[in-house]
Amino acid sequence: MSAVVAGVCLLVELGLGVALLVGTFFTLAFSSESYRHSATPLHQALNGLAFVLAVLPLLLTLWVGWRRFLSDRPFDSVPLGMGLPMVALVACAVTAALSIMGGEWSTSRHRARQEQEARLALRAAVEGGAVDKACDLVAADPRASAEDMRRCRAFIESRPNAEARWTQLTKFADERGGFNTWHLGQTGLAPDWEWGKAVPVIRHDQEWFLRTFYETWLARTQDLPTLDDLGRLQLALQTSTRYLGWDARAVETLRTQVLPTLSARLDAQDARLRALPGMDPWVLDAIRDRMQSLLTRPDEGVEPLPPLPGTPSPGDIGVARLDDTGALDLWLRATPTSGDFGDVYVRRASYDSEYEKWLKYLGPLRPGEPRFIPAP
Repeated sequence: MSAVVAGVCLLVELGLGVALLVGTFFTLAFSSESYRHSATPLHQALNGLAFVLAVLPLLLTLWVGWRRFLSDRPFDSVPLGMGLPMVALVACAVTAALSIMGGEWSTSRHRARQEQEARLALRAAVEGGAVDKACDLVAADPRASAEDMRRCRAFIESRPNAEARWTQLTKFADERGGFNTWHLGQTGLAPDWEWGKAVPVIRHDQEWFLRTFYETWLARTQDLPTLDDLGRLQLALQTSTRYLGWDARAVETLRTQVLPTLSARLDAQDARLRALPGMDPWVLDAIRDRMQSLLTRPDEGVEPLPPLPGTPSPGDIGVARLDDTGALDLWLRATPTSGDFGDVYVRRASYDSEYEKWLKYLGPLRPGEPRFIPAP
C-alpha cells in the first residue's frame, strides 16, 4: 500500500474514531442525566467500559499511524496492517453500544423491582388498615382493583371538608392539573408493546370520580378562583374526554350534572374574573370552549361500538375491526376484568408503530369484520 493511500486510510480511521468518541460521550452524558439518581453500580461500570472502548480505536489508530510513518520498526508485523484500526473501531463500537444498553437495562430492571416492592409494601399497609394510604395505592398501581378504589372512595368521602377531599383527589392529577395516566400495556388491556395509548389512572368508579372532582373544585372556589385554579380546571376538562379513556357514563354525568353548574358559576363571575390583576382571558375562553365541546360533542374522536360478533369469552378484553381505510379500531373494557366494551377506544392507523403488532396479535382480519380481542 502506497504512503498516500495509507495516509488517506489513516485520516478516515482517525475521523471515525473521533466520531465514535464524541458520539459515545454525548450518549453517556444524556444517559447519565436520565439515570442520574438511580443508576446501579453495574450501570455505572458498563458506562465506564463503553467510554474506554470508545477511546481505544482512536489510540490504536494513532499507534498504527506512528508505526506506519514514524517508526523504524517493520510495519509488516502489525496485524491486519492499516485495517487494524477499522476492525477495532467496529468491534469497539458494537461492544460499547451493548454496554450502554446493558447498563440501561440493568437500571430499568432495578427500578421496576423497586417500584414493585414499593407497591407491595403500600398494598400491605392499606390492607393492614392504613386507610389514609388507600388513594396512594390506586394512584401507584396500574392493576388496582375495584376494592382498592372502593377504599379510596370511602376515605375521600370521609374527609371533613372540601380542602381535605381535594388533597386526595389531586393525587390523580399532575402538577398542572391534567389527569395522570397509565399506558395500556401497564393496565393489562394490551400487550406490553402498546405504549402509544394512555388511559386515566382511575379505572374504576369513573363516574363518581369525575363528579366528585369537579364538585370539590367548585366547593373550594366559592369566592373568585385564582388563575392557578382556573388553569388546573382547564387542563382537567381537556383530559376528561371519551377519547382519552373516560367511559361514556362518566362523561355523561359530567355533561349533565356538573357542567351546567360550573358554567353558571363562571358566567356569574366572568366580569370580576376578567378584571382581576394578572388574569389571563385566554384561560377563561379555553375553559368555555372545552365545556362547549363536551356538551355538544361528547363522543368526538370515538367510533360507535359495532354489533358484537357473538358471545364473548370470559377472558376477552375488547372488540377489534378494520375499517374501509385499513385503520384498526379497538373497543376495550375499562380493565381486563371489568367494564363494558368501548369504555376505552383506540384507533391505530397503518402508519402507527403498533399497527402491525396488533394485526399479528389478532390474526387475519377482513375489513368490516369485528373480532373479540383475547387478553394478553
